[in-house]
Amino acid sequence: MVGGIGDAPPSKSMRIDLVITELDTGGAEKCCTDLALFLARQGHRVRVNALGPPPPSSKDTLLRMLEAEKIETHFLGGDRWWKFPNVAAQLKRLMRIDQPDVVQAFLWHANVLSAWVVPPFRIRLFLGIRVSEPRKSRFVLDRWATSRSNKTICVSQGVADWCTKTERMDPRKILVIPNGIATDGVATSIDRDSHQVPDGARILLFVGRLEFQKGIDILSQYGEELLSRLPDHHLVVIGDGSMRPHLETLAHRPSLIGRVHCLGQRRDVQAWMVRSELLLLPTRYEGMPNVVLEAMSVGLPVVATRAEGVAELLGEQASSQSVPKDAWKELFDRVVALGRSSEERTVAGQANRERVSSEFALNKQLSKYESLYLSCVDDFGKPMHK
Repeated sequence: MVGGIGDAPPSKSMRIDLVITELDTGGAEKCCTDLALFLARQGHRVRVNALGPPPPSSKDTLLRMLEAEKIETHFLGGDRWWKFPNVAAQLKRLMRIDQPDVVQAFLWHANVLSAWVVPPFRIRLFLGIRVSEPRKSRFVLDRWATSRSNKTICVSQGVADWCTKTERMDPRKILVIPNGIATDGVATSIDRDSHQVPDGARILLFVGRLEFQKGIDILSQYGEELLSRLPDHHLVVIGDGSMRPHLETLAHRPSLIGRVHCLGQRRDVQAWMVRSELLLLPTRYEGMPNVVLEAMSVGLPVVATRAEGVAELLGEQASSQSVPKDAWKELFDRVVALGRSSEERTVAGQANRERVSSEFALNKQLSKYESLYLSCVDDFGKPMHK
């Protein structure tokens, strides 16, 4: 259950469909789930439509949260590109059976498919862009999809600037709603039988997909030097992906035996953040990284590249907890400096927690979606017209 979601219901209710590419564990998927729970508790009819198949049991936390609240959820089985016509047909059928007032899409595939399916029904359509994706092959479809939406919601001003300046989207269609996070009910229990990290170890933590975007090659390249400069620390890596072998190779270097721990996907990430001294994020591009927001919410200091959304999250602490993109040496020098200074870590951690509480409270951000939808719906209970 997501803590802190939901207040008194509004005087009018809407039928709202949320469309997302998949419902595995991830930042966009978490936002979609949080929004579904919030809107349902506000008295709106909410339906979640995932284009892909159901998640495996190891990644079904978000699905179980939706099921616990009895939120209608559909999986359309689109695990291959050639299945998309069938997925589109299923989505159209859902629209006909119970036509919503509002459709909110998340992630690229869901944006494009929703932009194809929804407008003929004359339903209010909102798209969600969560990352500055540097694949030019997608730009034309991005602009087309945005042209068919009422608004396109970006998670940070950095992403909004990317959309208008690099992808040349219509700025009149763009608005920013940052991510939010609940700060109550912090989990501290770690499953001790599933890892080999020594009790009391000083931990540098990485959480995320083990892919090129997240700088896994850089982490493996600099990891041995980093840990030689911080001889009392361990590197704990949570996540999975195609570049996991790079980190496993690092873990087997003679000087690092027993100090690099690849734990894979886990449900106790927040507890590991509480236990750690520092979060590392050598990312190449982002939108507004949830992992930084989660770390800040438990008072964990961060060292990250200044990818999209990072400086907006850190605020006045951005200069001390982030470095310019691709400044890898500066990044790891900053890790060493913070790793050696408990005083700096304490100051940074306290500032992070205070900033999240004041600026990124979950209800505050989710209510912006609801207010946007309400402002665009003129006649409740009927299909809306542009």
